[in-house]
Amino acid sequence: MQLYPAMIQLENKRVVIIGGGDVALRKARDLLEAGATVLVIAPAVHQDFKSLAGSSGASLEILERPYQPGDLAEAALVFAATSTADVNKAVFKEAQERNIFINAVDDPPNCTFFVPSFIKKGDLILALSTSGKSPALAARLRREIEKHIPENIEQTLSALSEIRHIFKSHKNFTDISSSDRGRILRLIANSDALLQEAVAASASGRLYQFLVRLLKIPPADT
Repeated sequence: MQLYPAMIQLENKRVVIIGGGDVALRKARDLLEAGATVLVIAPAVHQDFKSLAGSSGASLEILERPYQPGDLAEAALVFAATSTADVNKAVFKEAQERNIFINAVDDPPNCTFFVPSFIKKGDLILALSTSGKSPALAARLRREIEKHIPENIEQTLSALSEIRHIFKSHKNFTDISSSDRGRILRLIANSDALLQEAVAASASGRLYQFLVRLLKIPPADT
């Protein structure tokens, strides 16, 4: 089976987690950070859910009771994070009936999607998956790749985003075709020296001047 990779926008979307242990707690933290509205249902929950609920306000609801059919109503995504196979199967059945994507932790047969091992630094998200075959190996590969991510990646992404905005909005660049803009952006992204210069120019508010020098075009009013 081939999987289709995607990044999901979950802001203000309802996500249900069945289970209240360590794994459920980690899922809840990640989902809340992504802007989701999270409902956790379990007979008992990890002690740290109390502080998480205090800092999350209305974005996190906790029901300390067993799962019941109907608990997945209006959910955009579902996570089954229990150690009980029968519960996972029941949650999977309801999710299937409601056409909701579900991830059952360490239970691939009851999944319709897998959560990759991922790195998140500002706007950079790098995800790795073994299609559920070996999350441990995915985590190892993620750690190896993380060593090669520049420390200033957030500032670098910010500068590149600002360059794209200048290309699209400044009158001095309106005659540059989209293909040429893409070529220039690739040139910058593939050069450590140009990236460093772009980051420095962004920090000093001189990205426009940086682009004028790079493209060797006459400066216009800024």
